[in-house]
Order: sequence, then structure tokens, then C-alpha cells
Amino acid sequence: MRLLLRRVALATPVVAIAAGLVASCAGDAPWLGGYCAADADCHTGYQDIPGAVCTDSRCVCIDPDSQICCLPSQSRDPACALACRPCSECAPGTEGCAPDGGVDAGCQSDAECPGPPNPACGAGRCVDGACKVEVHPGPIASQRKGDCRRVECTHAGELVELEDPSDFYDDGEPCTYDSCGEDGPVNVALTEGAVCPGDPQKMCHVGACVACYDGDVSMNDCPSGLACYGVMCVPPHCTNNAVDAALGETARDCGGLCRPCVDGEACVRGADCQNKVCDGGRCAPPTCDDGAQNGDETGVDCGALPCPRCPAGQGCRTGAQCESGVCWAGMCREPSCTDGVMNQDENGVDCGGSCAPCR
Repeated sequence: MRLLLRRVALATPVVAIAAGLVASCAGDAPWLGGYCAADADCHTGYQDIPGAVCTDSRCVCIDPDSQICCLPSQSRDPACALACRPCSECAPGTEGCAPDGGVDAGCQSDAECPGPPNPACGAGRCVDGACKVEVHPGPIASQRKGDCRRVECTHAGELVELEDPSDFYDDGEPCTYDSCGEDGPVNVALTEGAVCPGDPQKMCHVGACVACYDGDVSMNDCPSGLACYGVMCVPPHCTNNAVDAALGETARDCGGLCRPCVDGEACVRGADCQNKVCDGGRCAPPTCDDGAQNGDETGVDCGALPCPRCPAGQGCRTGAQCESGVCWAGMCREPSCTDGVMNQDENGVDCGGSCAPCR
């Protein structure tokens, strides 16, 4: 923006300063000098600023009590050229004779100043009429949790993605070891038959906590008086190939205190069925509106096609099963402006809508 403005200034002829012109400039806004590489650049056909020398690439006054002032070169009064004048002539009644901006005059607001290479890393600031780049190095607020990565800003204001072994994904299963591998998150099932962390009465089977596993006698750890059926500890009579009303069975060896019945078997209530749906006295297949979590669903009537995604608070295995796109510790989470996902009413990732404007 500065270069463009400067070309405009050079396109306007500047008239040499005469003693009689000082009065015509009195009261005009103060004005900084233009750019330069040497003292001679302050005294050319484009900008002739008597009393100025080149310091730090800008034309400045030698006299500390003076200020370069007059209207910009595209002024309403083209006869008013730049010159080093006493502050009283530059801006009567203005303390400090501070420049107020204009062509080659620095800045007046942050909006005029360019920021760092990536807007997420900071912003441009106008400080005392000069543009400064404000950079905030380190991790940014918007992060996708559990991807084994960390997005942060460098001291140069660039956004980079770094490996972060501490950012492993929690799949919500106590019988898995969560870590980061070469290609991202890794969730490895613990040894078959290992004691479930936090529940010593159960054991690990295929990454899940179960009461027993009848496919392996060594994993049958049911309490005294109970037998292992599938992955459940049940009374022995649940395996006698009969319907025992005393156990609440609704079909042969299922329902009541025994294993859940499969589709088509008799039932009294949803709890008697594997899919938790009892329709007309028979266990029924799962649907997306049966009010139960069954089939491949991760939540109640959600989380598996053709059912919709799950709202916050319902179960999940991946973010794709959640309305917010965020799944953590086996549960869908509320969307936020720092979750690294474009959700809720956002126009971009964690920006727009109810979040901060996208830049």
C-alpha cells in the first residue's frame, strides 16, 4: 500500500519553497518526509525539503525544534511544498507536533499495517505512526485434538505443523494402549485376558472389557456359581438348552438373567434382546428410530449409516460419527472455536460465524 501511495505523490509536481509560502502552510496538518537512500534524495524535483537529511531511509529535520510539515503532495494547495518548519507553523495548538499520516507518512491505524505471513500468528500494528509486525510464536489456540500433531507459529510469523507424541488419541477403550506412531495415532489392544484397568473383576478381549470369554478357558473368570456364555457370566441353567421361567428366560437359554436373545426369538421387553428392541413379542432388527443403541450404532439411533451423526454426549469411535466432527474418549463433544474442525456456524476452521472473523 505504501509503494502505491508513494507513486501517487511522485506524480504531483512540487513547487520550490519560497518565504511567502510559509504562511499558506501554517495551520495545515503536520507531515513526515518521504523515503530516501541519501541526503540528496530529500532535495529532488519530486521532494525538495529544505533543512532535511536522510536518516534511516526517511527525510528528517536537522533542527530538533522543527518538523517536516505541509499538506500531502496531492494537496488542495499544490504550492505548499514540504519543508522543515517550527512546530508552531505545522500545527498550532498541537502538542508535540506529531505527524498525522498521509502519503509517505507512516500509518494512522492498524488496518494500514501488514501482518505476519500467516494471520493466525499475529497482526500488523500502528505504533507511533510506524507499522510494526506483532508475532505470537508458539502453539495456536485452534488444534485438532488427538492427531499427534501440534500447529504453531514460528518467530517469523509462519504457521508450521510439528509432530507431538503427547497428542495421542483417546479411543475411550480401557483395554487399548493409546500412543502415536509414524503415521499418526495408534490404539493397540492390550494382551488377551489381561485385567481391565480400573475393573479387576473383568478382563480384556479384543480391546474391550468383558466378564469372560468362552473361546478360551483360561479367560473364564466368572464368579462362583456362574458360567461363561460368549463374553457374559450367566447362571448355569442359561446353558441347559431349555426355557427356564425362574431365570426370566423368554426363549431357549436367552432373555431375563441369561444372554440376550437374537432377532426373531421371543421376548417380553427390550432388555431381553440383543438389539434391545422387542416388537410384538419378538426381538426385532435395529432401526434408526427404535430408541435404542443397537446394530453398528455408536449412540442411540445415531453414529452408523444410514442413521445420522451423533450429537454431543452420545458415543462414537471417530469424529465422522459426530455432528461436531469431534470424538474424544468414546464420546461426541460440543463444537468450539478451538477444536481444529469446521463446525457449528463457522465459515472456516475455527473462524467465522460465532467465532472470530476469518482472516
